Amino acid sequence: MKKLIAALGLSLMTMGLAHADIATLKANLQKNYPDITPQSIQPTPIKDIYEVYMEGEVVYTNDEARYFFIGNMVDLKNKVSLTEQRLQELNKIDVKTLPLNQAIKHVKGNGKRVMYVFSDPDCPYCHALEEELKKVDNVTVYLFLYPLKNLHPNAEAMAQKIWCSKDKYSAWENYVLDRKQPTGKEGCATPVQKNLELGEKLHIDGTPTFFLKDGQRISGARSADDINQLLDSVQ
Repeated sequence: MKKLIAALGLSLMTMGLAHADIATLKANLQKNYPDITPQSIQPTPIKDIYEVYMEGEVVYTNDEARYFFIGNMVDLKNKVSLTEQRLQELNKIDVKTLPLNQAIKHVKGNGKRVMYVFSDPDCPYCHALEEELKKVDNVTVYLFLYPLKNLHPNAEAMAQKIWCSKDKYSAWENYVLDRKQPTGKEGCATPVQKNLELGEKLHIDGTPTFFLKDGQRISGARSADDINQLLDSVQ
């Protein structure tokens, strides 16, 4: 019993030191980088090294917050990227908060599986994703038009025309798959600007990006087989 009490005491003292070091790290981050607000700070398996999550990225530092490690922390024995695991967890969102009135809804088959896609009409990788989605059935797609104007100057105007088309999803497919120009006018009210603001809040800096029912974030185009596996994994 005495050994157990001593062990518990040591454990609590160690936890107290960890919290103290995190407090020191927070203070030094604020002092050294006042424009950066970390969203999360956690200890890592490496002594005195901490994970700092900010602006959608994970970096590593000690409590001095002077030198940073940028890259993957790998558990080589188990062949697992701890950084990827943490990013997957930290980058999740609550899909219930997504404004679905700003998306184009498309139901295939029974529509039981759901994905929320942020896509740019002029993004080649978005075109590749759409090709693969043709092979995916029994899914409801909520498409948020998300033109990255800095990369594709005409994408916003194209997104406006797609939204203003009579059959929005058909206009989207026709354009990204067959390069057929949408017939919708640019003058109607669209949610494109709101989608850009939403994407900024969600730290979406590349397309395509899509979310699963559990809020898991997936970046980049995936094969139909991968998409099916991902959708089935959260049912």
